[in-house]
Amino acid sequence: MTELILYTLANTLPFHLFAYIPFWNHLRFSKKTMVFLLLAEQIVFLILFLILVHMGIPPLRAKYCAIPLYGPLFFYFVKMDWGKIAFLYIFTTDYLMTITGLVSYLGYSSGAYDLYSWQAAVLTLFFFFLTMPFMMHYICITAKMVFAIDAPGLWKTIWLLPLFTSLLVMLLTYHVEDMTLRALLSRMFLMVCMFLIYHQIIQIIQQFQKQAAAEEHARSMERLIHLQRDQYSLIQSHIMEIHRARHDLRQHWRVLQGCLDNGDYDALADYIKNYGENVPADFTHTFCSNIAVNAVVCYYYEKAATEKIPMEISLPIPAQAAIPDPELCVILGNLLENALEACMKVKEPRFIRVNALQATDNVLSLTVDNTCPTPPRTDQKRLLSSKHHGFGVGTDSVRTIARQYHGEARFEWKDGVFYASVILHT
Repeated sequence: MTELILYTLANTLPFHLFAYIPFWNHLRFSKKTMVFLLLAEQIVFLILFLILVHMGIPPLRAKYCAIPLYGPLFFYFVKMDWGKIAFLYIFTTDYLMTITGLVSYLGYSSGAYDLYSWQAAVLTLFFFFLTMPFMMHYICITAKMVFAIDAPGLWKTIWLLPLFTSLLVMLLTYHVEDMTLRALLSRMFLMVCMFLIYHQIIQIIQQFQKQAAAEEHARSMERLIHLQRDQYSLIQSHIMEIHRARHDLRQHWRVLQGCLDNGDYDALADYIKNYGENVPADFTHTFCSNIAVNAVVCYYYEKAATEKIPMEISLPIPAQAAIPDPELCVILGNLLENALEACMKVKEPRFIRVNALQATDNVLSLTVDNTCPTPPRTDQKRLLSSKHHGFGVGTDSVRTIARQYHGEARFEWKDGVFYASVILHT
């Protein structure tokens, strides 16, 4: 019985702890609490396993009956999209199957030890610690890429591919006590297959996301062109107004001069008043020397003015900014659009403050602060969209550009104000 307990511990506990490694910063509870919970979980598993064995159930079947205890608790302890959890957890299961098959085959083919002996327990731990550095390195890199991929709909189903592959191999190599070379090779090929599946799936998803990012960038460029076209039309209209004003100025001058010559000051005052009331409003603004950025800011400034939302702007951005115009316009456009939408959800008071600072020729910082009545929804420290299920495309685009230029994008909410800040390096 002691050897059975020792082997069961060696065959479950290290691999179960290994499964938590990529999720160590995404746990529902504190690290100390998790240690206590995992120890309690292991004790409950052993008790259940021993009860089943005592009832006359073979150890292998008793293990398969008791081991599902780990699954639901694992999904509960890890705070993340359950599709991503399943995708990575299956890899650990296959890792366990491969080591178990190898230990079983060596004992069965040589006749040196039984599967549930202390020798099998020692060999299990030996092969685990021998392969763990490589497996840990691989699973952590894979997990990092998985966590960065935002595709909620895809993660709900993509884990089924490695699952069914694993189930097929498990059903074909179920009798682990008399593991044959063919069965062992099947499990080893399963491990290789998992490496290929995980690599290819992640590569495909990343390609789709790059394509989606490129499409979003193209749409941003279309919006920028549209904004610049509108600004160009306004500038042309303003130029025509100036030409007309200069042409009419001579006529106004004659009228004013006539009133002065006749000493009719009342008529002069009335004429000046009427003229002032009929002067067209100036809708053109110059917030910075960069034409593209100015077009974007003017567009949202006019929308904010229509909604009677005060907007304070300080943008000392030169004509040649440290960051290319398209990326800079995408950042400002997304931040201002989000700020405007948040302000429109509240009546009073509300505001939008935009500031920029180009400290050196290759460093640029941007901040956009705005009224925000409620804190935005978040998941995995990323903002969720208020328009659809999933992460916000705008804030993700800002983060992507910030990383591209060796910078950082931060989003915080405090006391009814949302703070967005971006720093970029070239």
